[in-house]
Amino acid sequence: MPPAEKRLVEKITNAGFLTSKPFMNKYSFFAEILEYPTLVLADRVGKFLPVVAASDVETARLLRRFREFLEETPAERIEEIYVGTFDLQPLCYPYIGYQLFGEEYRRGIFMALLREHYRSSGFAAGDDLPDHLCVILRFLASREPKEVERELVSDCLVPALGKMVAGFAESTHPYWGALKALLLLLEEEVGERAHTQTEG
Repeated sequence: MPPAEKRLVEKITNAGFLTSKPFMNKYSFFAEILEYPTLVLADRVGKFLPVVAASDVETARLLRRFREFLEETPAERIEEIYVGTFDLQPLCYPYIGYQLFGEEYRRGIFMALLREHYRSSGFAAGDDLPDHLCVILRFLASREPKEVERELVSDCLVPALGKMVAGFAESTHPYWGALKALLLLLEEEVGERAHTQTEG
């Protein structure tokens, strides 16, 4: 890593953006960039890039392209694209239960189980539905992962994100890149865990 990027990583770490649990903070980061866009979003992506670049070149490339989109596009247009992506296209609805089960009764069961798990964990989901992607990411970032959280990633987030990414007509869409970057990191996490378990 170049000295300048190394100093930036150290600065972010000392400021509390990273802790000894970096993957948990990646959950938090992606929850932020996949929510309704704000004016500081490009800056947040730029600050996190050196952290990702240190471990995953392809994910960093996707996030750089997303940052360029944020920097070059007027705020109103970014908001239009966000709404058109996540609110108006069923394949990209940011609700994990919907992606997995559609409007079947199983989505209701899934959300009820999430609510109960959030409650027993002391996590406040806010006003959104419990299966919203960003709510789940914030929940995962708030605690040490146990078996239930690991299964939530491998059995729910990864297949749902895979479906969302596949639903885009073209890979040049900026939010395709953001979702694909998250999917790559989650797949890497799941793969490393499976590899460790096999070795054990």
